Amino acid sequence: MTKKAHRRLTGLVLVATALAPAMLFATPASAFPKGDPVFNFKYKVVATTHIKRSGQTLTTAPGIFKGGIDLANGKLLGSISLPDVTFTQGIAGPLAITATTSVVSTKPVTGTVNIGTLQVKTTSTFNIHIKSMYLANPLPTNVPLPIGIGLPVSLPTAPTVNLVGDGCTTSKPISVTMAGKASFDKPSTFNGKFTIPPFINCGAMTEFINQQIPGPGNSFSATASPS
Repeated sequence: MTKKAHRRLTGLVLVATALAPAMLFATPASAFPKGDPVFNFKYKVVATTHIKRSGQTLTTAPGIFKGGIDLANGKLLGSISLPDVTFTQGIAGPLAITATTSVVSTKPVTGTVNIGTLQVKTTSTFNIHIKSMYLANPLPTNVPLPIGIGLPVSLPTAPTVNLVGDGCTTSKPISVTMAGKASFDKPSTFNGKFTIPPFINCGAMTEFINQQIPGPGNSFSATASPS
């Protein structure tokens, strides 16, 4: 392989960050046809998601993308490991909740790379798990809770009670397809849109969550740089 071709293939790893969030996977040699040359990579990635329904934008701390590119056919395989995201959102009057979410991959991330143009298209499939949801502030016991916002009228008054339990998750996997072009000398950003399905197993908060989050038109972007 010429030096120019190797430099071009090195730049292709930036493209991999177009992938959606997923749990970290190893990339075994058997994932590609036996005998094919495979370019392995590892990059730092920062992901930003905008939830259309609630108007909220969430950005993760840096995560890691690692995987491989089959140089014989341009196929890409790997995954992204991203930290959990914690955010606070007002729900009615003085009430606010603090939630922590994670993503759980259901398949490895796959894609194709055009070595000549550095264009990439990748798809990731995963579930969103709301690991916890707490009242952001304790409530006085003698203050009635507002009615008609999809919340139970007997919310706990202590912020240490997890309102969603352990099983709050999307009802089916989310599929995100990302596309973009790699850059050799600066971070590369890739974008895509996706639909969030309804959530299940969130206890008394299920109705509230499904009023705030699920729906089409959500956007995802990922920016990669050498780790």
